[in-house]
Amino acid sequence: MKRLTITTCLALCIASTGAAQAVQSSSLTEVFEEANVAASQGDYSSAVAGYRTLVDAGVRDPDVFFNLGTAFAQSGDYPRAILNYERALELRPNDDQTQKNLRNAERRLEEGRAEVEGEATIQRRSSISDAVYGGFTEDALAYALLFANFAFFGCLGWAWRSRTRSGGLIATLVCTGTILAFTGLGIAVKAGALRDGPRAVALDDRVVLREGPDRDAQARGEARGGDRAEVVDADDDFVKLRVVSGLEGWTPADAVGLVDLDEGLH
Repeated sequence: MKRLTITTCLALCIASTGAAQAVQSSSLTEVFEEANVAASQGDYSSAVAGYRTLVDAGVRDPDVFFNLGTAFAQSGDYPRAILNYERALELRPNDDQTQKNLRNAERRLEEGRAEVEGEATIQRRSSISDAVYGGFTEDALAYALLFANFAFFGCLGWAWRSRTRSGGLIATLVCTGTILAFTGLGIAVKAGALRDGPRAVALDDRVVLREGPDRDAQARGEARGGDRAEVVDADDDFVKLRVVSGLEGWTPADAVGLVDLDEGLH
């Protein structure tokens, strides 16, 4: 299990000022440590409850999601493990241990299904934009965009004032312009501009997708636990899910989990 640094814990406490009632007399740090102890002792249900207390209190930290995902994986709930590893990677892309654990959870889920059903695969993300920008945080892209913006327009201004058209200056303009376009598109991708809705993960073993937001509506197909999807619409306690294959249908909202908990449904 990963442990929070003092700085991170302080930041979590500040970010979750309104969570005092949720954690009662314990501090957020104590709740985190108690959940870690429970997990180390094999009491995964108590560990999950502790980490969920932090999440419900508004804590958005990759270590919390990593540990929650690991507790779910240890208890055999691989779809929820996958969801929380995805949440951790959303906050801290390219973390080797999180990526390794995510792959292990996917593999174990597929192997378990294959033993019962034969061949089984999970529908993972297949977006080119996710593949290209998945390893960058929004902050990193924003800093790169700011740098490229100053460099590009600084060179452009220099070229206009000095009337210089050297090969080096042109190459610099092309390079910084490319970075400007790349980072600008990356920020748009991170903001969901190329998606039709929030990213989600199917949590139940079989998530029935129906024609309308009604449990008696005609079934169109199903998603399986661990499948990646987008929530493209919502109606009361139902959401319209679009899985990677393109299949769409309505299902109860509690059958799926959002990767970004702070992203609203539409």
